[in-house]
Amino acid sequence: MSATSLSALAQTLHSLPDPRSKQGVSHPYHGMLALVLIGLLAEMPYIAQIRRWAQRYWHILRKPLGFKRTKPPVDTTLVRALAKTTVADFQEALAQFLREALAEDHESLVAAVDGKTAKQMKGADDEPLHLLNVFVQNVKVSLAHYSVTGEKTNEPGCLKTHLASLLEQYPLLKLLTGDAIFAQRPLLDVLQEHGCDYLFQIKANQPEILDAAKTCFAKADPNKTDDIDFKKKGRMSKYVDYGVTSTMPIMFVNG
Repeated sequence: MSATSLSALAQTLHSLPDPRSKQGVSHPYHGMLALVLIGLLAEMPYIAQIRRWAQRYWHILRKPLGFKRTKPPVDTTLVRALAKTTVADFQEALAQFLREALAEDHESLVAAVDGKTAKQMKGADDEPLHLLNVFVQNVKVSLAHYSVTGEKTNEPGCLKTHLASLLEQYPLLKLLTGDAIFAQRPLLDVLQEHGCDYLFQIKANQPEILDAAKTCFAKADPNKTDDIDFKKKGRMSKYVDYGVTSTMPIMFVNG
C-alpha cells in the first residue's frame, strides 16, 4: 500500500466521530483505526502482532497515518480505541474507502458470490458459522460477507436479502458470478429488478431453468456476439453473449 493510499484510508476514517475526551489524547483516533485495519488486511489477527509490525515499519506508516510521536501506540491504547468504535460504523467507513479506491481504476466490477463454513468460528448456537462472501477476483478484495447461519436461510436467500444494500454500497458492481445453487428464479428476478447482470451455472438436475436457457439460446443471432473473458480458479474462460441476456433467466449453462 502506497503512502497516498495510507493517507486516503486515514482520511476516509475521519467520517467516524472521535469518541474520546480531548484531554490526554496522545495518538490520532482515526490513524489508530487505519493502523489496525491495515494489520487485519495483512492477516494479523492480534493487536500485539499489529503493534510489533507497526514498530518495524513506523518510519513508513507514521506520517501518512497522521501520527506525530516517534513510537506507535501501545497495545492497550489500540484496544481502547477499538472498544469505542461500532462494527457497523467501521464497516461503512471501509466500504467508503473501497468505493473510492476501486473507482480510480475500474468503471465496473465483477464479483463472485460463494458460501463458506468457518469451522474455527462458532455462532451463538455453538455451531460453525456459514458465511456468504462477495469477492472481487481481479483485485482480490472481499466487498462483504453475511451470516447465512444467523439469518436461518440458504445462500441464495441470504444474497436476495442483502442485494439492495450491497448494490447501493458498491454501484460499480455490475456482474455477479456463482455456482449452480444461485440459479434460482426468485433470486434471479430480484437481480433483474436491480439491473444487475449474473453468470450462474445450471446443471441438468434443474430441468425447467435449463430448458428456458436453451430456448433463449436457440433464438440467438450468432452474428451478434460479444466475447467476455473472466477468470475462475486460475484459468481463463470465455463467455459469449449472443444478445439474449436481457430475456434469458441464466447466462451460463453447464450441462
